[in-house]
Parts: sequence; C-alpha cells; structure tokens
Amino acid sequence: MSNTSFLAILTELHAQTHAELQNVLTKTAVERLRARPHRDMNSMVWSVWHSIRSEDACISRFVAPCEQVFTTQHFLTRMGVPFSGDGYGMSSDDVTALSNEIVVPELIAYGQAVLAQSAAAIVQMRDWDFATPFTESAIREACATYADLANDDVQSTVNYAVSMSKATYAMKFYYGHAQYHLGEISAIDGQIAGERYFTW
Repeated sequence: MSNTSFLAILTELHAQTHAELQNVLTKTAVERLRARPHRDMNSMVWSVWHSIRSEDACISRFVAPCEQVFTTQHFLTRMGVPFSGDGYGMSSDDVTALSNEIVVPELIAYGQAVLAQSAAAIVQMRDWDFATPFTESAIREACATYADLANDDVQSTVNYAVSMSKATYAMKFYYGHAQYHLGEISAIDGQIAGERYFTW
C-alpha cells in the first residue's frame, strides 16, 4: 500500500472515531457520563477525555511536531480539572474527581481542536518510511522541545515509541487507542441503570 492510500484511510478512520467520541458526549446525559459503576471501572467521560488527551500528547509532539492543543489553547483551565497528564497511573480517587468536575462542553471543544490539529499533522507523514520506528534521538528531542506533558517519563516514552513501526504508532493514536476506549465506554454504559447510549 502506498503512503497516499494509507494516509487517506487513516484520515477517514480518524474522522469517524472522533465523530463517535463527540456523539458520546453530546447524546448522553451528563449524569450518565460522570457515573462509575464501581471503583474498578472508569466513567464514560473519563474514557473520552483520556482518548483525546493521549492523542494530543502523542500526535502533537511526535508527528506534527508542535505544542499540544492542551497547552496552546489553555484547556487545563478551560476543562476545570487540575490534571495535566493523560491519565496513565491515575488513582481511583482522581478518576472520580475528574469525572465529577470536568466541564463537558470544554471537553467537546478540546476534542474538536485535537481532531483539527491531528488531521493537519497527517501532511507531515507523506514521506515517512512507515516500516521503521522512531529513533531514540528523535523522541528525546521532541520530549525536550515540547516538554508540556506533566511528569512525562521520557525513558518509558522512548521505549514505547521505538517498540513499533511508525505505521503501527500512527494507526494506534489516530484510531486504535480511541476505539479500544469506545469498547470500554460501551461496557461502562451497559452497567449503568437507565437509557443506554449504545443500543446495539
């Protein structure tokens, strides 16, 4: 498959995935979005936030490359929660706090802004050799230049990025990771009383 074909497919999958994330936020009652069936499960809104937040951190810095939308458009303040990371390793109490406090309209705006920045970044991949991984030096340089992810573990980021091809990395953060969490959202939705978002 040519780079052009791969990127065309990636663009379509990316747009469809963001549309579904947006639909979860706009077509579900806020109380349902915030609910956690029990302390071992996330809320629907946390899973949407984490999907968008992870994409912003991984595409903005390592594909675009530029500062994250989270930083440039002041979404830490706008979303009303004091969490700068992407949710990895977050405690159960923090998941509850974010779920209860996040300003959902601003999360919707954040998703729209990340969609736009990630879509624009696709042009950066036209000449990539997708069969190769990122180099360690490239990841370290991006982490040093765009040091806007709180408590970033640079060595773990390096290890993760060099463990897969660029094609795998792009597919994961433009599509696969959010799709995984849409599956999680469906499971959460099924354990909350009342009208479900997912009806299939």
